[in-house]
Amino acid sequence: MKLGIVLATGGDLAHAAALALAARRARHEVAMFVMDAGCAALAADPALVAALIDADCELTACSNSAVGIELPDGVTRGSQDDHAAVLGTADRVVALT
Repeated sequence: MKLGIVLATGGDLAHAAALALAARRARHEVAMFVMDAGCAALAADPALVAALIDADCELTACSNSAVGIELPDGVTRGSQDDHAAVLGTADRVVALT
């Protein structure tokens, strides 16, 4: 199973990460698309991003939302096409918006 997570709020990053890490422990694939305030939250918590990357979660940030933000290593800059790909390939989606 593949879990898609869409994050657009800064305050929900910890919740999104907890869901992602629990899914990985259960051996599910995880793809996360981050936009809006979520991009700043990613930048502010490189240790959490590293834990997600180490757990083999796919992290993509909206390049428009992340203008001027230095994202941690391992986060790919993408577009709404990547957002659609996460939604289109996931078996289940959680949106924290």
